[in-house]
Parts: sequence; C-alpha cells; structure tokens
Amino acid sequence: MGTKRPPRIKIRFAADEEEGREAWVPRSQLHVPWDQADRWLAEERRWKELRAATPPGDAPERRAANIVFESCPWDELASVGYSRHDDGVLYVEDVNAFAEALGESTGFFTGDALTVVRDDRSAEAPWAVTLACARKGATLHTDRVMADVEREEQRAQREAIYGSYTPGPGKREGHHFSPEVCAQVDREYKPARDLVRQWCGAPAVEAYAELRVLRAEVIRLGRIVEQAVGILRQAGRDKDAAKIEAQFEIPVVAFRRMAPPS
Repeated sequence: MGTKRPPRIKIRFAADEEEGREAWVPRSQLHVPWDQADRWLAEERRWKELRAATPPGDAPERRAANIVFESCPWDELASVGYSRHDDGVLYVEDVNAFAEALGESTGFFTGDALTVVRDDRSAEAPWAVTLACARKGATLHTDRVMADVEREEQRAQREAIYGSYTPGPGKREGHHFSPEVCAQVDREYKPARDLVRQWCGAPAVEAYAELRVLRAEVIRLGRIVEQAVGILRQAGRDKDAAKIEAQFEIPVVAFRRMAPPS
C-alpha cells in the first residue's frame, strides 16, 4: 500500500509476457482479492452473455415486453433491467412464487443455461426468459394488457393531432412536441403494440373488444332506466319506480357515476 493520495496498491503481473512487471494502481481497479479472480471473471463473462442476448431497445419485441411487464401485476415478483448494463435481463424476486403466478414450474426459468438462482431463490435470467414471461403474461392478463395498449393508442392519436407538452424540471420551461413528431413516435411504437395483440391471441383480443362494447351498452341502458325511474317518480308513481329499481343488483343512480369505455 502506498502513502500518496489517492491511495494506490503495488501489484505484480502474473502473465509470462509481463516478465514480472510491477505497477502502482488505484484501489478502485482491484475488484476482488486474487484468489477470487477466476470466479469474478466468470461472472463478468456471464453478464456479458446476458447483455449480448438482448435485442436493441427499439426492437418491437423489446418494446412489447415492456408493455406487458408494466401491465401485469408483477411488481413484487419480477422486473426487467433497463440500463445499458442489464437491459432486458429478468430479475426474479422468488422463482417459486413467480413460477406459480405464471402457472409454470421453476424449470421455466432454470431451463436456460444463463439463468442463475441464488440461495434466497432470487434469480437473474436472460432475454429469452424475459420474452417467454412477457408472452405468457399477455395470455394470462389480456384484459389489463389490452386496456393499457388501447389507452396508449388513444393518447398517441390525440397527440398526433394536438402534440404533447412535457413540463420542465422546477421552474424551467417545458418542451412542446409537434403533432408531426408525436405521429412519428406513434408509428415507431405501433409494431410493438401489434405484437402484444398477437401474443394475447385473436380470440382474447376479440372477446376484450366485445366486452368493452357490451359494457358501454349496459351503461347507456342503465342511464335510460335511471331517467325513466325519475320520470315515474315525478309523475307520482313511486311504486312503479321502486319496482323497476328492485330488479337491478346495483342502485340505478350508480350508472350516473360509471364512465363508458373511451
């Protein structure tokens, strides 16, 4: 250990081609003791392979997986890395619990050679497993996923007409994005949303669309009934109004608070 600052350590290079060369290096360059070097290097190689397996961030399947993971109720179970060091890597809090949520065995994760399960049952898995979980989640939580997809599409359509505004930090002025820019961004993300629909499956997507239409119609009819009940009461026919209300499992006035699907 040297006496100058910043602190440095004297090391000797072991490779034959270095011929016993010595050097003073900062402590930050020494990641682990020498007897742990092989294990550290193996872990570094594994993480390099994990990162290499992930497609670019703008790839449709990468964006589609993000949509599904943000929609599914998995906050306490798993997450996906987004930094350049772990982009696309799946972090699992408990492989047993997440496997149960997916209706799979733990082999769903451990079948990939790059997956590592820790002693506490947490794990890191490569992109292939992340993608498999996203596809599975789209079929298990179609309603949630499709609701988010449609909300995003409605927002994109609105911004393609009016543009969007992002507030600045603190008192700084924000930034307005033109409709043309918003439309271009929407075109870039459309393949990902289409892929999510494909993962959900045509029957499930159609059933979700039919359910939205049915819900809107139920709300419309409920409000008509509410108006009819009000007219009967104004006409002094309280018994008839009460008879109609009694046939509904929820109060007729509740339809007033219901928002039809947008």
